[in-house]
Amino acid sequence: MPITGESPTLDVLERLAAAPDRMTFESLLRQLGLPEGVLRGRLRSLVDRGWVHAAGDDSYTIGVGALRPGSAYLLTDRTVRLAGPLMAQLRDRLSEAVRLVRLDPPGIVCIASREAPQDMVGSAVGRRMPAYATASGKAILAWLPRERVAQLLDLGVEAHTSETVVDRAALSQELAETRARGWAYERGQFQPGVGCVAAAVPGTTDAISIGVPLARLTDDHAVEIAANLIRTTEELGEALRR
Repeated sequence: MPITGESPTLDVLERLAAAPDRMTFESLLRQLGLPEGVLRGRLRSLVDRGWVHAAGDDSYTIGVGALRPGSAYLLTDRTVRLAGPLMAQLRDRLSEAVRLVRLDPPGIVCIASREAPQDMVGSAVGRRMPAYATASGKAILAWLPRERVAQLLDLGVEAHTSETVVDRAALSQELAETRARGWAYERGQFQPGVGCVAAAVPGTTDAISIGVPLARLTDDHAVEIAANLIRTTEELGEALRR
């Protein structure tokens, strides 16, 4: 669907940032709906500034220059700063990789990570994911007003695996269960063979999550992870209130 925003330059950057691989000029032209001359001009300027990288076959990817504002955001974000030591402690206790995610409508984005040697999930900082199909997203959605959740779901719901819950009534039931127990749990809804446990950070639209291959994610292990997650998110929420 063509982009109809008022800033073609930002439209180009956002489209390239969301793409899993490089995009050809023709693909950008078709998806953005910009005049060819306008798109050429924007790309030339962005390449000159390092925000976009041009390959030799008239295709483009996001450039290394785009790291600058993102890095500045993470360095100055108070939640990321306070969460770092707590996430490291959680990783060391459970020997699992830990992620901090934030609601970025209509999805969520990973804003901090503490890796573990046996990590097989690979959810890097900056990666965007659907809120409705991930434990971290469900943990956040569970505490939002119902009207807000409906607005977000109206932006699009699709199956990512055979386990993804896309039915509105079933999703509402999952969110109700999440609120009741205080943590979210999904098995293979977003990434095949991987399950995730997450808890929201009180007073924010952030959550901390741990993804584990289903082969070793028993229900008992999920409960153990959840207990540790809740302790960590409560500590972080308290630190943010000071």
